[in-house]
Amino acid sequence: MAKLALAHTFICIGAVSFAALTLSASAPDDEGMISFRPNGALATRRSVALRIDPDPARLTTIFSNFGKRHHLYEDHVAWDVAGPNSGVQEQWVAMPFTPIFDAEVTQISIAVEHNTGSPNSFVVSLNEDNGGQIPGRSIYSWIVRNAPKFGTCCLLDVVKDATGLHVNKGTQYWVVAKTNASEKATRMEWDLSPRAIEGNFAFNNGQGWYEYTAFTSAFAVYGRKRYPRIQGRR
Repeated sequence: MAKLALAHTFICIGAVSFAALTLSASAPDDEGMISFRPNGALATRRSVALRIDPDPARLTTIFSNFGKRHHLYEDHVAWDVAGPNSGVQEQWVAMPFTPIFDAEVTQISIAVEHNTGSPNSFVVSLNEDNGGQIPGRSIYSWIVRNAPKFGTCCLLDVVKDATGLHVNKGTQYWVVAKTNASEKATRMEWDLSPRAIEGNFAFNNGQGWYEYTAFTSAFAVYGRKRYPRIQGRR
């Protein structure tokens, strides 16, 4: 209950014109860090780009918690995605989703913006589940470079895989935003969904993943439905 009440407080404060700041929320052994701001890549065979909004007419939506076109995410309140030398506590964030049909993931769009530090880059990955509460093994990861500035809307970080990454109906997966060894001084922000959805997700503050309950960050997973092969009759 304390976590949920505190999360509500975050949203209310975030709507007021504040200078950028960081607050902490209690967790079993670590703290979840969330940032406020006034309103106002690269892979071997997969491409990374920035665009305003994915074209749903050409893609099947596997999951999305984005808002409307000109309010895709809350650009003034976000969970920190930060390295250990970024000036705030190290923190990685993972958000779960469960497909309602068998699919091949060809695009992930994520509302991560750059706050401070260098380089302006982060790692996004599609992960398996580990026990229903935290992410498991990485299926594939991308390095995203030159993310938009924190406090602006509505550019998205978009990673693609034309061949498709298989996900199964009714199985939970995770989209993870983290830093790597070259991004220790980097502080990114994963903006919250404007739908104000409270849910379970996961933090990693350098000591392993743990489950958390609060307002979730904005992202979408797109691709194509995977249909079972129909064998011909003799």
